[in-house]
Formats: sequence, C-alpha cells, structure tokens
Amino acid sequence: MKMINLIVDDKTITVPEGTNIFQASLDNGIYIPGLCYHPKLSQFGGCRLCMVEVTERRTAHRFACAHPVSEGMIVKVNTPKVVRYRRSVMEYLLAHHELSCPTCDKAGECSLQDITHELTLSPSRFSVVRMNAPVVRDNPILELNRNRCVLCGRCVSACKEIEGVGAIDFQKRGIKTYIGTAFDKPLDCSFCGGCLAVCPTGSWQDRTLEFRGRPWEFKKTQTICPYCAVGCTVVLNTKSGSVRRVTSDDHIGINEGNLCIKGRFGHEFIHSAERLKTPLIKKDGAFHPSSWDDALEYISKRFQQIINEYGGNTIGGIGSEKCTNEDNYLFQKFCRSVLRTNTIDNLSNLRSPSLNSLMYESVIRGIASTSLKEIEHANTVFFFGTDMTEAHPVAGTMARKAIRMNNASLIIANIRNISFSGTAKNDIRLTYSFGSQILFIHALIKIIIDEKLIDLKKIESSISNFHELHLAFNTFSVKEASQVTGISEEMMRTTARLLTKSGNCCIICGRDVEEDPLSRDTIKALMNLCVLMNASSPDKDHSKASLLFSRSHNNSQGVNDMGVVPEFFPGYSTTSDVSNRENIEKLWGVKFSDDIFRKEPKNIFELARNGALKGLYIMGENPLVSYPNGKEILEAFQKTDFTVVQDVFLTETARLADVVLPTVTFAEKEGTFTNMGMTVQRLNKVIQPSGVDAKPDWQIICELAKKMGYSYSYVSPKDILSEIESVVPIYSGINYDRLKRKEFYWASSVSGSRNKSVKYLVNIVQPESLEIKQNKDFPFVLLTGVSLNHQGTFSRYSNALVSVSPECFAEMNRKDAQKMNIHDGDAVVIESSQNKITLKAKVAGKSPEGIVFVSEDYEWIPINLVRTGVYTSVKIYKETGQI
Repeated sequence: MKMINLIVDDKTITVPEGTNIFQASLDNGIYIPGLCYHPKLSQFGGCRLCMVEVTERRTAHRFACAHPVSEGMIVKVNTPKVVRYRRSVMEYLLAHHELSCPTCDKAGECSLQDITHELTLSPSRFSVVRMNAPVVRDNPILELNRNRCVLCGRCVSACKEIEGVGAIDFQKRGIKTYIGTAFDKPLDCSFCGGCLAVCPTGSWQDRTLEFRGRPWEFKKTQTICPYCAVGCTVVLNTKSGSVRRVTSDDHIGINEGNLCIKGRFGHEFIHSAERLKTPLIKKDGAFHPSSWDDALEYISKRFQQIINEYGGNTIGGIGSEKCTNEDNYLFQKFCRSVLRTNTIDNLSNLRSPSLNSLMYESVIRGIASTSLKEIEHANTVFFFGTDMTEAHPVAGTMARKAIRMNNASLIIANIRNISFSGTAKNDIRLTYSFGSQILFIHALIKIIIDEKLIDLKKIESSISNFHELHLAFNTFSVKEASQVTGISEEMMRTTARLLTKSGNCCIICGRDVEEDPLSRDTIKALMNLCVLMNASSPDKDHSKASLLFSRSHNNSQGVNDMGVVPEFFPGYSTTSDVSNRENIEKLWGVKFSDDIFRKEPKNIFELARNGALKGLYIMGENPLVSYPNGKEILEAFQKTDFTVVQDVFLTETARLADVVLPTVTFAEKEGTFTNMGMTVQRLNKVIQPSGVDAKPDWQIICELAKKMGYSYSYVSPKDILSEIESVVPIYSGINYDRLKRKEFYWASSVSGSRNKSVKYLVNIVQPESLEIKQNKDFPFVLLTGVSLNHQGTFSRYSNALVSVSPECFAEMNRKDAQKMNIHDGDAVVIESSQNKITLKAKVAGKSPEGIVFVSEDYEWIPINLVRTGVYTSVKIYKETGQI
C-alpha cells in the first residue's frame, strides 16, 4: 500500500493513500472537531464542523472528512478563519437544540457539548426557539429525542451499512427534516443499539439505564460477551457494585464496537432476584438451604460411596459451553483424576459428535481460519447451513463490511429461505431440499473439476490422491444432483465460479450441517472443496479458502479444546492412545485405572437411561430443555441415583438434582473464552457477587476435590491457564497477562506448523441424500434453530430481551397454512409421538412446505420435550380442534 507524507499543524505524519484528512489526524493524535464523521461509516459531510485550511498547489478550505490526503499536503486545523467558521456553524446547530444537559444521559460524553466548551461560545446572535418535539418511546429498549438531534446521519448510516436493516432514515426535507421511521411507524429492527453507539449527542437513549447513573460516575471495564460464539468485547459500566449498562469501544475487540441486542441489552440477569443465593440440598423431595461446607461434604461422601460400590465410570460429567476454559479444564481433570471417570461430555459434542475431529483435521490441513476477522478481508463469503442474522449477527456485520470494502460476493445456502441483508453485487441465495446438502457440495466439486476452474496440473502435483477423487466423480451427475437438491444447474455453476474466482473465500459451516445425521460426510466433502481451492492457490503460504465452524455458545469451542469429551484429552490428543494417557498421567501426577477409558464412548444420557450411571455432575448446563429429545433426558435423570448441578439459576435440570450449587456470572469471574474462530480472549472480573453466596466454578471444583482427599494448589484462573499452556499443545505460548492486550489464536500456530512440502490429501466420500420417511399420522418435520433475541437461561432472566420478544412462534409455510386454514396468531398444537406443545402460528415464506420451524432458545418453551432427535415427525392442528 502506497504511503503518503503530509504535514498537519507542523507535525509530519505518514498515512496510507486514500485516507481522508480527518482520519489521518485522528490516527496521529491531532483533534479536529466533527459530529458526522465515523471511521466505521461512509463519509457523509453533514455537520460542516471539520473545515481545515489545506495547501496543495494552492491554499483553500476543505472539509477534512471528505478530502483525501496527498503527498506534501500542508494542513492547518485551527486558523482564525477556520475557528470563526466553526463558531458560526455551532451557533446554527445550537439555535434550536434542546439544552437539557442536566437530564440527558449523554452529558459528560457528548460531542456537541465538548465542541461547545472548546469554542467557548458566547450567547447566540439568533433569536432562539427551542425544539419541542415529543420523545419517541415506541419500544422497551430505545428512545429517540429529536430535540437533541443535529442530523449528523450517523445512526442512519450505521443502520444501513453495518446492520443492513435501514429501519430509520431522514424524513421530510429542508428545515422540517428529522430522523425517524417511514410514516412514523414503531421502530421495527434488530435492536442492536448501533444507533445509540454512534450518536454523538443524546438523541438516542438506552431506556434500560433508567437514569441510574451519569457517565462520569461509571467505572468502565472491558470483558467478553457471555452469549454467542463470536466473542464480542463489551464494556460493562458499573456503579456501586452493580452493572448499569453495556457499551462498546470501536477500537477494542474483534467486533469493532458492534454488538447485537443480547450483547448490549441482555445483562439484567446479572442482578436478577431469581438467582441462586445459597447451596441447596434436597430432602424428602424439597430443597433446603445449606452451608457450602455441608453441601460439599455431602457431595463428596455420596460420590465416594458410588465409586467404592460401582466404580468411577458410573459417574457422568457434563461440562459447560458457557463456563470458562479454566473451569472446563479443571472439570475434566477432576472427573478423570478424582472421580476416576472418563464418562464426560458436553452438549456441543453430543449434538455433533464428529465435529471436533473434523474441525481439528481441517486446522491441521491448513483450511481453518485463524480469526473471525478473516471474514472482513474475504472476496467471497459463503454461509452454508447457518442463519447468520439470527445466530451470529456481529459476524454478519463483518460480512457486510467485506461487501462494502472489498466488493465481496455473497453466497447463502440453506434448507430455509433465511434473511440476510446485504448489497453485494454478486448475491446468490440457494435453498436446497431437505437432506441434500452433501449432493450440493459434490456438484460444486464436479463442476470445478470438469470446467477446469482451478489449475488441474497444479492440483495433481499438490494432492496425493487427486486421481482417486477424480475417478470417484466420473459417474456423478450434476443434472441428477440438481433434480434432488432443487438448485438449478445454472445456479450451481455460477456458485462454483464465484467460489474459485481470484481472492480469498471464507466459508462458514453452520449447525444445520453440523448436527445433521449426514454431517460427517458433508463436512468432509466441504473440506475437499477447500483443499481443491487451496491446492491450486498461487501462494503456497496463504490459503485461498478458509473454513469456520459455527458454534452456539460463548465457549462451545473452548469446552471441546479443554477435552470435556470422552474421545480426547485437552488439545485433541486421543484418549485411546496409550502414550497420550501416560503423558497426562505424568503431567497430572496420577495413575488411571485400566477400565477408565471405554473402547467405544457412548452417549452419556443413553448410559444413564440404561442404568449404567449412578451419579451425574453437571456444570452450567440445562440439558432438559436445551438438548434434543427432552423426554429421554428426563428419563436419564430419573434413573440416576445422585445428581449434582452447579449453575446461576434454579433451572429445570437443577430442579431434578439432589444438590444445587450457586455459581457466579461472567461479570463476577475471571478466565478465558475461545470463540468459533479459535481466538482465546480474556474475561475480566467486573464486580463482586451481591446478595448471593456464590462461587466461581473452578473454586467449587477445587474445594470439592479437597473434600475428597485431593489437593489442587490453584489460587486463580491465571494458575490454571499456566497449567493449560504446559499440558495442551495447541495452547502453547498463551500468556494470561498478555491476553489483556492481545488475543491468542491457537489455530494459526497449528496450521502454520504444517509442512508446506507435504501434499494435500482429500477424503473420498460417497454422496447420498437423507430421506425422512413420511408418516401419515405425523406428516410434518419439526426443525429447531437459534433466535436473535434469546439464548438460554441468561436471556430468560433479562427483562429487556423478554419485553422485545416475549413469544415463541411456530413458523409455517404459507401453502401449508392455507391448506389448514391457519392464520398469523392462531394457536396451533405441535404434536410428536412423545409430547405436544401449543404455540402461536407465524405464517411466512422462510420454511419449505412440510416443515415447521420453532426456535429452541426460548427456555420457557420446552420444545425439546417434543423432539425425538434432530428431525422430528409431527402433526399440526388448531388448538380448538384437529384439522
């Protein structure tokens, strides 16, 4: 990139070509006043405050946000003429502006206020008539006070460019112009709060704050969001030991200040009155408060009794996708070394048992991205089997940035016709038929090879078994694949050409693929596609295609990295390998019994249902309502003699336990999370637990181990991470203190160590489609998925999220609804062979005929009690009577 030298206020600076004067000055610590410019948004040039004096061939006055730098340019920021001009502009802005600083939440961090003080403005020369428009409060989260608005346009640009929604815009023209919705309808958007974040005045306000503090009273601490797997950095604003609001910083974190509704407004669960306040022990079917010492003593005796009578492997452990790496590492260590059991797992692995091995294989083979930030640099973005708008909205903003900055192409393939707002020049939306995703990927590979969209000569020399792959595709018919998938041959060929065009391609594989019964073969086929693209890349040190696997929760990746699975020790070393066992024994100073590692690990809930488990230890999970086939999970708990649950709330699963232990929230603990891009980030303790006698999960495990005769010498999560660094090869080089300044990408060191001279290898996979047998009694298929507004227990106890989206709907195809005379809002019953549930219908065009879609993130709607697996046959009828 060409660098430009210029002088700003007698200071020589160097910036990339194409940078505007405003940003160049900002990057070099030179202040230029402005209200409309924002580095994340396109240039608007509305406020006119950033005028500067510019000397190129001649001296002239220019607006800094709209004028690019040039070699040898001389800029003066505060000449008398420039300052006089700014003062005049500010007089106009303040002529009608509401002067309500004492009651405005923005006071103390308001750009308009700052510039007014800086220019030391005297009383205005104009006759002042203050604006008196009513404050708009048409939703429970955001309010709009147009009397404070300076029409900078930031909120409009943020809504369109970053979020892709465009819910607000300039309304009317001239002196009557204002910011609002079309026809002044109630705000209908994703409620990301982006308008609130970029507003330089107090026009947009956070209603959840409720005047409980002023900006200068808040202590601001950055930490990591506890919801989805993107791993956004959030800034918790605290006062008097409580979290009052969540903000963000444009310069910190992979999210660049962008958040979703859950990250910005879903924090109220931290101080919920429903939190567990003390340990509980069940006696005669009822819970009774207990001291920590008594509860831990009781647990240790019961666990020891089970070990003595039945053996350690009769105790099962469920780790948490929401707890830290340190919590999960210690959990699996405790289970294996103290309880003497390898019957451990996590819900992510149980949902998709082949994903971990395939994910690690993709990293080893150099086709996994090192960071979610790769999306922003992509020339083609391919969302496969994932609803990015609902599941990972901030990752969606990264894709929109790639479209805006790189002119990236967008490809979306899904069973459902999902929504994703974007302005890509090449925008392909593909809806494949149920269970045919592997045929779709194979068709792309066939087209790429047949049309020579890659360098076949280079491929033959780079992939050792390419000839075998080529032969396997000789009899594959793109035409037949088109008929089965429902995607036209023309669209398949267009997709293949976009994927193989010059530039980087980022592929995000979603849970619709990962949890499918054919997931293993489909992911292998997807990896083959990436290998073909990378093997033909002109740059052998740079992967053309990167593959990311969508994870559900904030630490779904980390819980698997830490080895809370029966197949792997921490770092994906197999438990079946004797040398790996010996290595762990040496590092931990233990000796595993010969029968601890089963030859073929079995589903932990199946073991419990079959009576093979006598005890269960569950950390931070609610499988009864968050795992498919809730009826079987209930039976599993009923068959178990003794169950311990540690969690923040008394969940449905916790109510079935014999002992419940209260834990702290993300705001009250330290540690690390690993996001879906294998990025390890540090969680910072913000407040002390208030009104609850709760402990961090790692500390509970340490105290329980001590009760059982084992001594863990950890003083803090820092000590545990130090052990992880020495035990887990993929985390080698991580440093707890350094994480405060910089994230750690474990995939980069693993894939970077790949010997570039070693040839690629592809998997030979036989393509097949999944057939769901039609059942005349249960003619529909129930699909479940994620929700933008909710995610498990935390959102359930966040009033703001519940107020925005209080109801879960049964989404039906229009044709199905018409045949059954079902309309929006009608109460319908969804019934499977084992249970039924009543919901309101939502008639839409997203789901294909024969499919009913229900979000599984509304914890108070136990849809998983209806499910019998990933795909469940159901019937639908109106509540008043069967159709």
